[in-house]
Amino acid sequence: MATRRRRRRKSERSALQIVEEGFHLLRTIDVSYYVWFYLGAVPFAVGLLFFTADQSRSSLAEQSAPGAATLMALLYFWMRFCQARFCGGLWETISPGHLPERSVIEKFRSGAALFFLQALWLPMVAVGLFFALPLGWIVAALQNFTILAATQNYGDRPLRNIFSDGLKHSHYDWAQNHGILVVMVIVVLFTWLNLVAACLVMTTFGKSFFGVESVFTISPTAAIMNTTFLLGSLLLTWMVISPMMKAAYTLRCFYADSRHTGADLLSRLAECRRERRKNPEAAATTSSRGGQQAAIAVGVLILLTGLDAGAKDEVAALSETPAKRSLSEETLRESIGETLEQKKYQWQLSRKSQEGYAEELENESWLSRRIRDVAEATRGAFNKVGDWLEEMVEKMERKPRSSKKSPSGIGSVTLQGISSTMSIGLVVLVSILAAWLIFVMYRKYKGIAPTESADTMDAGEIDLRSEEIVASQLPEDEWMRLAREQMSKGDTRLAVRALFLATLSKLGEDGLLRIARFKTNRDYKVELERKAKNSKELRGAFEANTRLFERAWYGWHPVSDDGVSSFLENHEAIAKESSRVVNRHSSATGDSPSPSSGVT
Repeated sequence: MATRRRRRRKSERSALQIVEEGFHLLRTIDVSYYVWFYLGAVPFAVGLLFFTADQSRSSLAEQSAPGAATLMALLYFWMRFCQARFCGGLWETISPGHLPERSVIEKFRSGAALFFLQALWLPMVAVGLFFALPLGWIVAALQNFTILAATQNYGDRPLRNIFSDGLKHSHYDWAQNHGILVVMVIVVLFTWLNLVAACLVMTTFGKSFFGVESVFTISPTAAIMNTTFLLGSLLLTWMVISPMMKAAYTLRCFYADSRHTGADLLSRLAECRRERRKNPEAAATTSSRGGQQAAIAVGVLILLTGLDAGAKDEVAALSETPAKRSLSEETLRESIGETLEQKKYQWQLSRKSQEGYAEELENESWLSRRIRDVAEATRGAFNKVGDWLEEMVEKMERKPRSSKKSPSGIGSVTLQGISSTMSIGLVVLVSILAAWLIFVMYRKYKGIAPTESADTMDAGEIDLRSEEIVASQLPEDEWMRLAREQMSKGDTRLAVRALFLATLSKLGEDGLLRIARFKTNRDYKVELERKAKNSKELRGAFEANTRLFERAWYGWHPVSDDGVSSFLENHEAIAKESSRVVNRHSSATGDSPSPSSGVT
């Protein structure tokens, strides 16, 4: 029995294969199907976002609730109808020309049955979340309802047949179904994190380049934990991932239905016919060569099985020329190998030969080999866990019936074993995720921390044209010396930059500014307004020097001697006011003044 189970597992498609086929299917479908999908998804998402925001904050929520709820119900059913059209397009792409023809009344009945079953979506998911174990089957059944309503013709009894077939297909290859859900949960998590990170990064760029403040730059945590933002980001994630879910479960339904109808083989045959119509000359050449090789293969098979002379005559009849009859056994074996290596005969092979498998591994890229190794290791781990659970159940069943334990006791012990195993696995998974998050946060902190530290560098190594220098690299006197050197050379632009860096260095030494590489002049201005809010002269002189520096450095405006003199006067005023503010703060607090003392 164990051997039969392992053979069945090898023949089934894995969850990753279904997801990969679904992604390829989404790339090949017509754009009009995407239009249908988002024609229903976008209005529902926008309406749900507005409905939740309005009902949670509006003072007229009670009066508008009935009308808004009715509108949301209509948008929900419209979304389900558009999703059914999208699934029908996926099925038509997989198996062209095999969708059943239905009358208007039959389509109306199937749509009504779909709306009735999808109206039970919330209570069914609530039951699945409460009991946990049937959640995977419930999700698969709800997806199957949408797919079957658009792809099957159930005549006069669509509700009963859609419900029964949806439940039956949800039990098809249950391990594959739960594997798809695990993969989708991971994809949804990372997609949502990417969307949130994109919002934070874009607002940070807006502040850096345009000076635009927003709630994301003022308080990122409060912005992310806002219920409207959370719901909006989750709805965006759903609109991105939902087509992938529909494609994966459409493929599951197609393969489950193909066990009885052979639709997958018919689809392949139709694809081969389309290729022949596109290139008839190549198809004729391939067909004649394939027919000759097939004839040779049939002849060898009959010879090797030792059939009678009549069969040998039949083989000779298939071999049309005397040259073929004189072929040696070794040549025929090579012809058989070449024939069976063709793509259209691969379905006849039970497994790949070791030589061909080794050549395929050599042609694989490094990334594909790593992904395959991880997939095989994961599959092996799940197989071992499944075998262990089956062995445990078999041991419990082999216990003598005369035992004092009742069948309910046996079931409770089995469930306790399963629950303990799942608990241990959940704890291990949570521990791995927590360790990964700690590692990522540590790397991020380690990469940011050095930018906030003041680098010490010799004055001779300073290049005033570089954008990488920081005001805290040199004290105020050294920056003033560099400014005097540039003024003696006649380069007033570099002199103004050295003077501005001297101003920042002075304010940083007095604790009125915290110098950092990532800060902008606007950041320094806001920080100075906060720490020296009572010194209007200091803030005015700093703002005037900032405007003069930005015009000279970023705007390439010429700087006259009068401009340099004005900059020096403002710098002296800033230095005096900075010392006065620090002394005033120290006398108020009773502490001795120090370069690092800040003013708040």
